[in-house]
Amino acid sequence: MDLSQIEGLTEDQVAAITAMHNSETEGLRNKNDQILGEKKTFQQQVEEKAQALEDARKAAVAAEEQKLIANGETEKLKAHYETQLAEQTATAQSLAEKAQNALLQRDKSSVLNSALSMIHDDYKDLAKAQLSNMLEISYNEDNLAITTFKHDGKVIANNIDEFKSWAGEQSQFKVIMKGVNSGGAGTEQSKGGFSSKPHKEYTDKERLEFKRLDPEGFRKAYNL
Repeated sequence: MDLSQIEGLTEDQVAAITAMHNSETEGLRNKNDQILGEKKTFQQQVEEKAQALEDARKAAVAAEEQKLIANGETEKLKAHYETQLAEQTATAQSLAEKAQNALLQRDKSSVLNSALSMIHDDYKDLAKAQLSNMLEISYNEDNLAITTFKHDGKVIANNIDEFKSWAGEQSQFKVIMKGVNSGGAGTEQSKGGFSSKPHKEYTDKERLEFKRLDPEGFRKAYNL
């Protein structure tokens, strides 16, 4: 801190201000160093405990091996090595399966959400289970995701765009899809499909569609 540019300060004042500044900043530096030191120490303790457990395990394994070797118990030694190999293999497989399942869940959720974005909000919950059952995710040799949609055991799409085209031609989907103009939700044809029926005879699906297409008419019809 340079106080030489401030006019009117005596040497004693400059010395006092400098000393106070140094005292305060030194305290902050010391506190910061303390926090960093505590964080580093905690990390070291965690790492040291983990390493100590691993070292203890290895030491126990090595001691058992030496005991078997010293006693000439070759069959037990062989069994010991086989047990160690099996345990390590099982651990590695478990970790690999967990990583693969996490990857699969991530990729399937991504495609499923893309498919659900094409569905009107009133029907998302109804469509989610069916779309999830239709969707399969696999992986090629480069571990890249391969998307497949199936219906009645047959592949009907290999990506989200192909599925959209297919679904837009299916009666059970186009009535609930956004932006479908061929008798889909939101068109005059879908409105006329049940408009001549008494409101009390509407199915749950028809009531939801009525509410979406004509909120004011829905409120009046059901005295809401």
